[in-house]
Amino acid sequence: MKKVLIAVVAMSFSSTAFAAGYGSAGCGLGSLAFQKNDMTQVLAATTNGTFGSQTFGITFGTSNCNAEGMVKLSMARESFIEANYKDLSRDAAAGKGEYVNSLAALYGYTPQTAWQFSQLLQKNYTTIFAANDAKTAVTVINKLVPAL
Repeated sequence: MKKVLIAVVAMSFSSTAFAAGYGSAGCGLGSLAFQKNDMTQVLAATTNGTFGSQTFGITFGTSNCNAEGMVKLSMARESFIEANYKDLSRDAAAGKGEYVNSLAALYGYTPQTAWQFSQLLQKNYTTIFAANDAKTAVTVINKLVPAL
């Protein structure tokens, strides 16, 4: 709890946080759930720390964090595929699933159009996953997916 309070105090000195549309606790799930007033910023910071949403949000430009995340979108896609390769392979073979839907979002598909991405992966499953290598899968998927 001391770390959270220290983080809140340290962040309160940052004027850029206020200009970005969130309070002194920073971006993350807490900024979406709680108002910008001083009393709820402790709750916002605790929420961010508990769920890790601030780190994820900064990295991938989600959860009210700047879209100019520390990891570029292409690196986020590659990291996701490498970290979830087996689960993604299983979902791609089935043509549906949470891993395919999450990757679809990283490629710019909406929840309403994610089925198109799922079908693309299922149709090209053999080509994408034939080498049993995440880097190869990244390269093939990047070639298959039209720029959105």
